[in-house]
Amino acid sequence: MFVVFGVSFLLNNYFSSDYYLYKMKKKLTTIYEEIDDLTLQQLNEVENKIENDNNVTIVSIDKSGNMNTINEKIQFALYKDKIVLNKFWITEDSLEKIKEGKTVRLLFNQGKLKSSLLTVLYEQENHIILLGTVVVHNTDALKIVNQLYFYSVLFGIIISLLLVAVFSKRIITPLEKLKNVSKDIANLQFKKVEINSGDEIEELSHSINDMSERLKSAHSQLEKKNHSLNTLISSISHEVKTPLSLIQAYTIGIKDELDDGTYTDVILEQVKYTSEMVDYLIKLSKVHELKVRKERFELTQLLQKVLAQYKISLKNKNIQVKQNIDVIQYSIIKEDPSQMEIIFNNLISNAIKYGEEEYLEITLTCEEKNKMKFSISNKTTQLKQEHLPYILDAFYVVEESRNKEISGTGLGLSIVASILEKNELKYEVTLKQSFFTFSIWFILL
Repeated sequence: MFVVFGVSFLLNNYFSSDYYLYKMKKKLTTIYEEIDDLTLQQLNEVENKIENDNNVTIVSIDKSGNMNTINEKIQFALYKDKIVLNKFWITEDSLEKIKEGKTVRLLFNQGKLKSSLLTVLYEQENHIILLGTVVVHNTDALKIVNQLYFYSVLFGIIISLLLVAVFSKRIITPLEKLKNVSKDIANLQFKKVEINSGDEIEELSHSINDMSERLKSAHSQLEKKNHSLNTLISSISHEVKTPLSLIQAYTIGIKDELDDGTYTDVILEQVKYTSEMVDYLIKLSKVHELKVRKERFELTQLLQKVLAQYKISLKNKNIQVKQNIDVIQYSIIKEDPSQMEIIFNNLISNAIKYGEEEYLEITLTCEEKNKMKFSISNKTTQLKQEHLPYILDAFYVVEESRNKEISGTGLGLSIVASILEKNELKYEVTLKQSFFTFSIWFILL
């Protein structure tokens, strides 16, 4: 701003007069070029119009007489046109040039009148034609104008700087807030910022707040997963270490001939348990890689098929299955049948293994027009209400002694929960009057 206004001020102060004189000369030259080819009679006919339209003076005198006579004639002709001059004199050299047919341009400074007469002189039909215009000396006027311009520019700069300060603050302040909250987010402090500027910066703040919320959620999930992973690794280490220690101890006992006939059975039992745990871990890892392929199928038929696989196990443990599967007339759903089969297998095998009564209960109920609830229940005195929030975690076992006949690996229900979440199915675990119930809701077609 200072540069622009400064250059403008210098141009006005030092070049305005020269530019004004240049424009007046150009104007006079243009008029001369228009009338140069006119005869004296034609010139007399358009003289008044040219003078009025262009604010110039045109006079013509015959060129007879000496230099003094010609000067007097011209001054008198100008006087008749109401142009009174203090200084006007055409020299012999100028007259000679005119008589030779040349055009002469002269500027007559009028001194205290603060003006000059700018003229173009040429010959036409033995007459000297003078085309002239008054050039005002505008030095004093320009000084006043420049002074006013200077104060106007100074005032404009001050106002501009104030406006720049105000609008800069409106921009910089929210940007500072955005910068600070960005630093906090970078330091894992997921804060939000409130900006009400009504412009793109406010929109940016909404985007940053949304990003902060999402990062906070993602970070929380990541921490939860890391915690689960650490717990899983710790649990795997514990679960593997115990059978390996037993296998090692009993193997040394056999080597030292201390076997009473049961050492081999214990080793086989621990190998079986370890193998079972590895199988479950493989299944759990594969759950995350499974692709959901939904299709229409009859849920009751799938349940009957899975239950049929456990006839021998149920008979060996004298367990009866109380069910009301057949009462449901319509049970067509659209889910992944292979993954639903894995879920039912795990739930039924868990109920058989850990149930403390000679029966387990499987029910299908239609709670709403298009919703069906599957439930499987078994009695257990080992499970308490405080165990429920963790019952679906991998390797979580209820019995503190970790007796494998009672507690198992704790992976079966974890696999079930992982598959249900992957299929976006609602489920629930409850414990009422020592009966543990696992419920799943399906959408009927």
